[in-house]
Amino acid sequence: MKLIDIVQLTNNKFLNMYKLKLINRKGNPKDYFVASRRDRLHLSCVTKDHNVCDGVMIIPITEDGEIVMLKQYRPAISDYLYELPAGIVDPGESIESAAKRELYEETGLIAKSYEVYLKPSYTSVGLTDETTAIVKMVVEGEITNEHAEADEDLEVFKLKISDAKKFVESHNVSIKGALILMSL
Repeated sequence: MKLIDIVQLTNNKFLNMYKLKLINRKGNPKDYFVASRRDRLHLSCVTKDHNVCDGVMIIPITEDGEIVMLKQYRPAISDYLYELPAGIVDPGESIESAAKRELYEETGLIAKSYEVYLKPSYTSVGLTDETTAIVKMVVEGEITNEHAEADEDLEVFKLKISDAKKFVESHNVSIKGALILMSL
């Protein structure tokens, strides 16, 4: 495949649609649609920079060996999903700063330690060039969702790590969260 042109179809703050005009290996034109958090000049297909980080996902673990989870409403499915805390990396923000900010906003907790668990990786490359880094943190403080953004409908709770696999089997858990929980 060869990329010939990119047409921006929407102009929104957090997510846009692009039509990639391609030529396949037989010389035939093909259109491919991509959602991205990036502007046209910073799309992965333009920059070929696979180290950019668009978002962070946090594995928050208490000193008592519990993992902090969210039950969050997701408009795309019009239902609640169990997830790990996560969010967008703001322009100029480091992965660590974004992870600490998102942890506090969504859970009210503070990070005592920070470790990159997975460098920025593509989340669903068939649909988007979005990348997410996963960080593991030992956390402390009182759980609250009072710092969450007004449009975030979420409930924060703790889950014993020893119960994580059973939880995934019986609840609607995001694939990224489920993979992490199954590996603990």
